[in-house]
Amino acid sequence: MKLTGVFPPIKTEKVQVRKSEGSAVARAEKSAVPTDRVVLSAGSLEVQKAKDILEQTPEVRADRVQALKEEIARGGYKVDPFRLADKMMSSLLSETLVE
Repeated sequence: MKLTGVFPPIKTEKVQVRKSEGSAVARAEKSAVPTDRVVLSAGSLEVQKAKDILEQTPEVRADRVQALKEEIARGGYKVDPFRLADKMMSSLLSETLVE
């Protein structure tokens, strides 16, 4: 299940790259490890965290699918047409309001 359009576009600050001062020879003498750094904005970090959470979420809830299959097999699964219609209308209205 792909979730698209769930999160509104988030404006992030520009990435800042800071380079160390001095010549390449002077830097090499100080340390063999590069001293350049990248600083990400808080918004960028939040987007990455949300992405990581979504990647860990399974697309199919196997336990729920199995429970529904068993309920259908027993003949106990009943659809409430009024509740279904309410959910369909709510979904339709929420999509209309977003656009």
